[in-house]
Amino acid sequence: MSENRHYFIGIHIPEQLAHQIKQDIDQRSGLFFQKWTAPHDYHVTLIFLGAIPEERLKKIIQLLDILSNEASAFPLELNEVGQFGAKERPRVFFAKPHESEPLMHLREKVKEAVLAAGHPVEKRPFHPHMTIARKWNADDPYEKQAPLRKEPYVMEVSRITLFEIRPKETPRYHAIRQFKLHK
Repeated sequence: MSENRHYFIGIHIPEQLAHQIKQDIDQRSGLFFQKWTAPHDYHVTLIFLGAIPEERLKKIIQLLDILSNEASAFPLELNEVGQFGAKERPRVFFAKPHESEPLMHLREKVKEAVLAAGHPVEKRPFHPHMTIARKWNADDPYEKQAPLRKEPYVMEVSRITLFEIRPKETPRYHAIRQFKLHK
């Protein structure tokens, strides 16, 4: 691990569910984005760490080990879609999980662990999302999208993951360490 590498803590979307979401997205028309997230990179970020000294990263890992023994697994629903950026030309197109109490509580506990390790956390409000695509790439404006399907996708969040970002590789996000939540 190195200070030149970037990291984040998130919830990995299971492979089977990721491929189902991708298949459902591929059936839509009118989505003209420049960059698409590959299904094996689907995740919900809890905390972006960025570049981080190795000793601080080790401390975060220790604190996440403790947190994982105290946190419970929970269901996560994912269905709504949204965008960041201009309404007509979004920067990011995403699937939005239901902001359940367990999700928001887990995010808060992860944030506390990162802060306790002496690492800064973004001050912007937390908006959980799973990035599907980036950079609108059409002359026509983006049109608001309906939910991904009638019934939400449901998964169990049974672990959180420390990811390393490798922008020139596929997959881009590599699981460095997983922290299993108790049942």
